[in-house]
Amino acid sequence: MRCHALRKLLSVAAFGALSAFILQGQAQAQVIDFESLAPGFYGDGSSFTQSDFTFTQIGDFGVVDGAGGFFVSQAPAGNATQFYSALNDSELSLTATNGGAFSLYGFDAGFVAPDPQAPGVSAGRIVLLGTTLGGASVSANWEFGQSGDDGLFSFEHFSGGLGSFSNLTSLVFLACVYTDDGCQNPAQNLAQFSLDNLNVVAVPEPSTYALLALGLCAICVYTRRARR
Repeated sequence: MRCHALRKLLSVAAFGALSAFILQGQAQAQVIDFESLAPGFYGDGSSFTQSDFTFTQIGDFGVVDGAGGFFVSQAPAGNATQFYSALNDSELSLTATNGGAFSLYGFDAGFVAPDPQAPGVSAGRIVLLGTTLGGASVSANWEFGQSGDDGLFSFEHFSGGLGSFSNLTSLVFLACVYTDDGCQNPAQNLAQFSLDNLNVVAVPEPSTYALLALGLCAICVYTRRARR
């Protein structure tokens, strides 16, 4: 009788651990949209947090604002909400506030031009540099969309080619501009970009997986004994 009660208790605990694991995984998915921030400027080395993640401005300055309040350059089109822009060849780094690992599954970005350009111009690329939990370096880059008939660039969604951007401890976003020598940064303060809607997921701690394994083992033992 006592053994039966113990097996029942283990089963309840196992199901609870499994449910907690599932709920934790759902809660860890974040879309960072910069909406909770007040519009303003961020100088070199300044930082802010949103959705359990910390951003740090690297280089000259960045700005949080919507397109309607954007006056330092030409804001990318196609975004009616607030976003972050790294200006004058600067960069933006991302880390988990608790120091844990995370994965990136997608983001929106657009080129920030100093002035309207001729239609059909390819200005440069968005570049990502990451460091994994094991200390490896990963990188990837994608071309910004071409300027439209109005001479402005638009936000584009990037999600392909991010398979290696998992179990990250840090991530840096930057832009490069096409020159005769390739895609360059620094580029006389012309390498600028806007960023929005980062789809990031915090990686569960190893202890969470251990708890799940323990729960699954308990379920397995209880099921086998219940069949006898």
